[in-house]
Amino acid sequence: MLGYYTRDFRTSNLDAAVDYLVLICLNVDLPGAAGKAQASLCHEALRELVLESREFAQLLGDIRRDGTRLKGTIEQRLPLIGLTDQEMFLKTVTVQAASVADDNGRTTDAVLLYHLAEDYDNVIAIVNRALSDSLATDLSDPEPALTPLKPRQSQSQPQQAAEDPNSSFSLTSVTSPASLAENMISLYDSQPLYQRLVRPLNRTTCRTLLDLSAIRSHLLSDTPNYPAALSAIASTKLLPLSARGSIPDIRAAANAVNALPQLVARNLGNLLMWAIMAVGGERRRLEEGKGGFVDQGRESVREELRGVGRDLMCFAGLVR
Repeated sequence: MLGYYTRDFRTSNLDAAVDYLVLICLNVDLPGAAGKAQASLCHEALRELVLESREFAQLLGDIRRDGTRLKGTIEQRLPLIGLTDQEMFLKTVTVQAASVADDNGRTTDAVLLYHLAEDYDNVIAIVNRALSDSLATDLSDPEPALTPLKPRQSQSQPQQAAEDPNSSFSLTSVTSPASLAENMISLYDSQPLYQRLVRPLNRTTCRTLLDLSAIRSHLLSDTPNYPAALSAIASTKLLPLSARGSIPDIRAAANAVNALPQLVARNLGNLLMWAIMAVGGERRRLEEGKGGFVDQGRESVREELRGVGRDLMCFAGLVR
C-alpha cells in the first residue's frame, strides 16, 4: 500500500517517497520469515524507485569536482532499513541502475552510477565508446549531444542547492562527449587510487580519442587552423606525416593499424580524411598568401606538404 501511495509524488518529492518506503521496515524485527519478508519488500521498493525515477544523484549519491562523494537520500537512511550489509546493498542497486542506464544509451547516468559503484574502469570504457561514436560522424554533421544528468537538489531548499556548486553533480552534467571524457580521465589521472583501478589500455585509448577530438575542433573552427591540426595529427603517430617518401616507414605505419584499439581504429578513416583536408587547406592558404614575388621558404613548405599528401595516399592504399 505504501508503494502505491508514493506513486503520486515520487517525482515531485523524492525524499518523502523514500521516507514512506522506509516505513515498510518498521516490522523488520518480527520473528521468523515475517520480518525478513518486510525487509525484502522495502529493499525491492527502493530499487524500483531508483530505476523508475532516474534521480540517481539525489537517491544514490553525487560527486564534487574533486571526486569526493556526497551521500544520497537512500544512503542517509540505510541504518533504518534492516540491512546486514549496507555497502553491498547500495552497490548492488547502483550497479543494477548503471547497467540499465548503459543499455538504454544514457551515458551520463551510467558514468555517475559506475563511478559511485567504484567501477572506474567501466566509467572510462563508457566515455571512450561515447567519444568514439561522436568522432565517427562527418565534419558537416553536428556533434551528437549527451543527455545531461539531472542535478542534485535539496527538497527543502531547492534554490539554495542549485546555487551551491558542491551540491550538484558537476562532472557529468555536460552534453559533449569530449568534455565528459576530459572530466573523468583528468579526475582519475590526478588520484592514484582511481588510476590503479583503470586499465592502461582504456586510459591511453581515452587520451588518443581526446587528441582526435582536438584535431576535429581545429578543422571546425570559424577559421580552420590547419597547422595546429597537422601538428596534432603528427603527435598521435597514427599517420606517416614525417615519412618523407620512405616506403618502409609508410608500410610500418600501415602495419601498426592492426594493433590499434578498436575504438581508435574505427576512426582512422576520418583521421586520414582530416589530414588530407588539412594538407590541402594549408597549401591553398600558402598559395593565396604568396603575393607577387617568389618566396622560397613558402614554396619549400608547399612542396613538403605535397609530399605528405602523396605519403597519405600511399598509406591509404596499404590499409584498405
